[in-house]
Amino acid sequence: MSTETPAPHDGESPVTRRRDRTIGLLIVAVAFAGALCISWWAKVQSRPETSAPPGPPTTEGIVGFPERVDAVKTLPAARKQTKRNLLRGMVMEGVKSDGTVDLSEGPGRVRYSFQSSPGHGPQPAREPGTLPRKHYCGKQNVHLRREGLVADPDVAEYPCSPVHTEHLQDPRCGAREVWQKAIEKGAPRDRMARIEFYRARGGPAWRFELPGTEHRFSLYGDCSQELDPNDAFGSVP
Repeated sequence: MSTETPAPHDGESPVTRRRDRTIGLLIVAVAFAGALCISWWAKVQSRPETSAPPGPPTTEGIVGFPERVDAVKTLPAARKQTKRNLLRGMVMEGVKSDGTVDLSEGPGRVRYSFQSSPGHGPQPAREPGTLPRKHYCGKQNVHLRREGLVADPDVAEYPCSPVHTEHLQDPRCGAREVWQKAIEKGAPRDRMARIEFYRARGGPAWRFELPGTEHRFSLYGDCSQELDPNDAFGSVP
């Protein structure tokens, strides 16, 4: 019986070599395509969200339109007019003693102020792939007036406050309760007031002012009691 072992193959067959080469080229192509996709995705992600032009005026969601508008209950509709998600305050002009605003005539109007957290929301345009030089909070006002709700152009370059400021939660009371406090303090019912909802030094607050009179004070955000003048410092941006 022969004890010789068969000689090993001196190489792979041409078919095997072509198959391995094809597989290798496919792996390289897939890796290259994946790298291009990741690069494109990173470039898109690095682009800041941009401001959108304001939409047309709308009356949708306005509670009591047009003669007995409740500005607080209309706040959800105002939010829909902006990409900014943080409420910074409300300014109401021509507020009647029942807490409503007549938009059909006279001085009745409302301004809602919105911003974003630092670096969030629409940001100023910059070169793709570059980092922002600073973070902006932006700002957009939404107005409630005769034609309905209408937003100002968004201001992407509006800076953040140098001091961290908590955003405002939705009001826990409204202009009617603020007016009731004013009546208890002797304010005449037949006048129209200016009322603000804002973040004061002492927290969320309401400010009541009856133009041409000495009736001016601030309340805690739940309308429970009057704020000390030092704690009432603040304004709507």
